[in-house]
Amino acid sequence: MAMTDLGPAERFAGGAIGEPGHRTFHIQVVIDGETLNFPCEKQEMAALATQSLELLELGVIELDDEVVATIAATGLELVDIDGEVFRVGGIRIGVLESGLISIELDPTEEGADGVRFLVSPEQLKAMSLIALRVVEAGRPICPRCQLPEDPEGHRCPAVNGNHR
Repeated sequence: MAMTDLGPAERFAGGAIGEPGHRTFHIQVVIDGETLNFPCEKQEMAALATQSLELLELGVIELDDEVVATIAATGLELVDIDGEVFRVGGIRIGVLESGLISIELDPTEEGADGVRFLVSPEQLKAMSLIALRVVEAGRPICPRCQLPEDPEGHRCPAVNGNHR
């Protein structure tokens, strides 16, 4: 599978559209003024955000928290979600010698090309903090089966499908 290099991102966001239980999650990047949307699973977004924050907390990468706050304050809501490039099947994060972060997204379609783009550590941290808030704003997790609870009645497999 080949990778298409998109270059540096002007904007990098992760969010969801819809109501909890019916949300679709998206990684969104703006490059050269073009908004690109990559739908993904909730777990993929959570893993990207969590692992990114763990990477940044290692202290190997210089980071300006004031810039992070400025980026987050400008709002990283999803915009213009029409037209998806592809559904994400895999995500890789790398640190370049320049200090920039390389994000690689692989499609779910076998044989299709993936994309690679660059973000600053500040962009990565701001996106990760907001993406985690979005993920955590969903339905509560059942303490027995660890699945999201349906607000209209949760049939917990841990208690043979009985309502809780």
